[in-house]
Amino acid sequence: WVHPSGGLYVWMTLPDTIPTGFDSPLFHRATQVEKVMYVPGELSYPSTWADRPRNQMRLSFGVQSAEGIREGMRRLAAAVRHISSTI
Repeated sequence: WVHPSGGLYVWMTLPDTIPTGFDSPLFHRATQVEKVMYVPGELSYPSTWADRPRNQMRLSFGVQSAEGIREGMRRLAAAVRHISSTI
């Protein structure tokens, strides 16, 4: 086993009350209002659809500059804050 010195993804788990799927309010807010994209974590599990967590996301940063990553995280945080304030 060799420990990696870098990677292209970050895995994020939100509170259970915040779903991250394509049909979720968070996905809509992130993509349509904040103009930032993530992959819903439920797509990364081999288990049956019913057993997959609905509050996770995969973030990719392989082609972004440090400033682009900061801006993307700022936008994603704004979307999460907005959705959190409505539940």
